[in-house]
Amino acid sequence: MSVLVVTALILVHFVDAQVNWTPIFVDGTNQVDMWTAKSKGCRCSFDSSRQDCACCVKEGGCSCGVQSPNRCGQCGLQDHCTSMCNITLDARILQAKSGKTYGQIKSPSVEGPAFCWYRLLPDSGQRVEIQIYRLVSVGRFNGTSCESGFVQLVDGMESIPRTSETQICGGNDRYSPPVVLFGDKGPASLIFYISEPTLRSQFLAYYSFTAANNTQGVGFQPHGGRRVENTDCDWLYQDFSCKEPDTCRLASPGYPGVYSPNRVCKFHITTSSIHTRVRIKVVVMNLPHNQCNSDYVSIHQGSTTTSPVLNTLCGNKRQELVYTGPNLLIAFKSGPSAPPYDYNGFLITLEFWDKVTTTTEAVLLGLPMRPTDQTVMSDGSQHASVRPACETIFYSNNSKSGHFDSKSHDWHQNCSYVFLGTQSEVVHLSLFNYKLKSLSCQSVIETYDGVTIDASKPVTRICSPITRHARDPTGRFQSQQTFMSTGNAMTLLLRRMPPLTPNSEPEFLDGAFHFHNEQVSGTLQPDTLCSSDYYGLSSSPRGHVTRPGQEPIFWNIDGPLECSKRFIPAVNQSISLQITLIRLSPDLHCHTECGDSSCRCVVNSKPLSQIDHLKVVTESGLLVACLCGDFQQEWLPVGLRSWSPIRLIYYVAHYSWESKGFEYTADYKFISDSYCGHHTTTQHTGFIESGNLTETGQLNHFFHQTCTWLLDSHVERQLTIQLASNQNRPCSAWNFTIHEYAEDGPERTGKTLYNFCPRQKIANYSLPFQLNVVVIKLTAMSSIPPEFQIKWRSQIVRANTRTAVSVPVMSSQATCVSPVTMATVLLGVLSATYR
Repeated sequence: MSVLVVTALILVHFVDAQVNWTPIFVDGTNQVDMWTAKSKGCRCSFDSSRQDCACCVKEGGCSCGVQSPNRCGQCGLQDHCTSMCNITLDARILQAKSGKTYGQIKSPSVEGPAFCWYRLLPDSGQRVEIQIYRLVSVGRFNGTSCESGFVQLVDGMESIPRTSETQICGGNDRYSPPVVLFGDKGPASLIFYISEPTLRSQFLAYYSFTAANNTQGVGFQPHGGRRVENTDCDWLYQDFSCKEPDTCRLASPGYPGVYSPNRVCKFHITTSSIHTRVRIKVVVMNLPHNQCNSDYVSIHQGSTTTSPVLNTLCGNKRQELVYTGPNLLIAFKSGPSAPPYDYNGFLITLEFWDKVTTTTEAVLLGLPMRPTDQTVMSDGSQHASVRPACETIFYSNNSKSGHFDSKSHDWHQNCSYVFLGTQSEVVHLSLFNYKLKSLSCQSVIETYDGVTIDASKPVTRICSPITRHARDPTGRFQSQQTFMSTGNAMTLLLRRMPPLTPNSEPEFLDGAFHFHNEQVSGTLQPDTLCSSDYYGLSSSPRGHVTRPGQEPIFWNIDGPLECSKRFIPAVNQSISLQITLIRLSPDLHCHTECGDSSCRCVVNSKPLSQIDHLKVVTESGLLVACLCGDFQQEWLPVGLRSWSPIRLIYYVAHYSWESKGFEYTADYKFISDSYCGHHTTTQHTGFIESGNLTETGQLNHFFHQTCTWLLDSHVERQLTIQLASNQNRPCSAWNFTIHEYAEDGPERTGKTLYNFCPRQKIANYSLPFQLNVVVIKLTAMSSIPPEFQIKWRSQIVRANTRTAVSVPVMSSQATCVSPVTMATVLLGVLSATYR
């Protein structure tokens, strides 16, 4: 009787097990094995006079020859009838000789230890499939892995066992349904390994070179996604690649076969619009029921496995879920491979669709084209402009930020979006996506600074054909395309051609806007999202700043985010800044240390650019405070008073719309005083004393001062300066320097003549004759305000007492002399001597 083999690669679906494989059935009524119809009764291939040889199956069977006259094998493999070990199975050769792309592997019955390999070479468009039905004394499962022996399918031509791939073992096991394994990376090797003495070890399996594009399940391949480079099993799925239903499918590795153990696979799902929804349909979920702690699928709102968990699936739990982007992650985790190997993972389909809404209140005008409209500006002036047929107006009084999308209203050939803020606001726009398909600039997107539409004077013009997605093909957000008004109004104009067919996608644009109040939130800096300057004379005299990133204009940021707030006191002003709240996540790579002169971030194994932190720096780059990691709340507030510009820098190592960075609050105040700054005096004699700056009593409050005094006596006299202090402070806390005058120098300082540290207590400096213009500079960075006195006298001297080089004369009250001062004294004496 002939062998009955179902050659079509149809889907066999078991409702309970959900395991799919290529069916290879044998009608064993009178059949000896898969390729042998009868063990005798046919003419022998090696001797035509004999009639006692096996009768082979007509379709695909060939006689095994003189070595085994009563058996047949698959044509092309008949030379391996007596020893099916260490052989190569080539799909093209088998197809040519037997007409089949499947067959049977019946390993030799061996006494362990033993090792056999089977190389499987698929044709293009095929995947390797192995079905294990029977094991006899092939190792054992110890609860976490196989020991002493196994059967394993690995990718490639190298027959080297790999602990990272599934190993099948058992003492005397029959599998129904079979244990199904797939190889998807070209050639594969099946390994039969026994490492201990046994009486008889053997396995029985079928192989099939399965069509990879088979739509019924056994030839499953991911659709619509792209494998992430340099990863084992990570994939990326983007909305613009999956517009049609069922075009995007993902599954566990090797689906519908047994998946690999101890694996983590990440499926990244990204959207390019705030309006896009993602439907995740779990078609198949077949994981070990008793291993929910080790084998499961988790869905995260974000791009990493540390992002918030939206749902967790295990066992055979199937659901249909809907989420929003911009980033979702489906993470699959597998534990050890465990008998009876009757699980095959999961199959999920993705569907993306846009639910277009406007995220803020706006006035939509659907009026006929009006040739001239008189638009009244906030300053009372009127401007004539041609208005389009549809117009959406966004008022800052309704909402300070939001999204806009041309698909949120009926199609019109010309549409405008007008953004109107209050007197002290500017408009900040970001375009996320747009598509202009017409040729030769027939469709355009134009921006206008104000509400006047003048075709000859757009600020920017984007011409068709052009398409922009918020993300590039790798899933990364592209750099923002932003625009900022100079006044309190801005207009976007979309001119487009009608769709070519009723079903074709119309040309569109979408993006986000934000009204920025410069009086309250500082002057927004061009080409930035969140960096602004606060000026002592024009900004609010006091206020507070908080973490950025809450406005929709930040929606398409995914990566480092740095926002700088620069505080610039005017002449005779100082700036007081206090960090009153900060909530940083613990970080093993950074901690904060605070001392007398500053708080600093102490990092290890990671640079600060990879760590969330908040820092204050001076205009010259001097670090005042840096907070990171396990910063203790009882150390707050961290404060600073400065008489020169300072920056508060907020840094998030990886910002995303789902995880918007850490919280903080800081209060600022511009204080009017003349204690520090840049002073000029022409008096021949004078006296300056430190201001009455009392300590705040706060643990981490610092004073930063850069003060200069220009002494200009206007006469040819010799100038003597006395500097004194009763504080025993190091030079790093504060110090004086005396400079020659330089018109082009920083703070008009030139060559440094002398240095004074407070530990010197008192020092007298006689400057060279006729050097009648000098600059005294105070530099301080300390938790204790400096206390000092400055005296100077410009006197007439006789010619024979004029000193060419000044030599400081130390007071008897001095208790110590700094090395810098001593070196200056010695150098002055030596120079005077040799003159």
